[in-house]
Amino acid sequence: MINAGATLEDVCFVVSAALNSAGISCVLTGGSAAVIYAPQGYMSEDADFILDSEDSLADVERALDAIGFRRDGRSRNFVHDAVTFTVEFPKGPLAVGGDYIDKIAVIERGGVRLRILTRTDCIRDRLAHYYHWDDFTALNAAVSVAAEAPESVDFAEIRAWTARESPALIAKFEEFTLRVGRAEKR
Repeated sequence: MINAGATLEDVCFVVSAALNSAGISCVLTGGSAAVIYAPQGYMSEDADFILDSEDSLADVERALDAIGFRRDGRSRNFVHDAVTFTVEFPKGPLAVGGDYIDKIAVIERGGVRLRILTRTDCIRDRLAHYYHWDDFTALNAAVSVAAEAPESVDFAEIRAWTARESPALIAKFEEFTLRVGRAEKR
């Protein structure tokens, strides 16, 4: 269960288990996915889940109420008295930039399955924030996720997606790959 010592990763797995038990399918995305892949390289205060279908928030509310989360007003955000982490349900569909995502990863811990963006899509998600809003925190998260397991990252796919988003962004992609190279050498 959720207690004051729970990490964001703990919250993600407990929430996933509660939703799975209620028959609600979702995917962890955003900065919280980066925390799962590179816990030493990024911090987030919320867990972002995209619902696979537009299950009603009332169904989500019932499932999360059982583990102590309550809806924050009429928003798509949920809070818990024991932790500062929030759980959010941004509107879908699951996408990064102009690409819809249909391939996801699954991580298991203690018999609980957490559906999450693939490492490559997690990086694309963080890079979208860097590309479009000059968010260097998101760039650092993308670098941390890539440097943690570069053999699991499809850099060619990320470059192709970058070019589809805008050819003018290739310079930012090259900055990303340069920083990944530096981080790997440490």
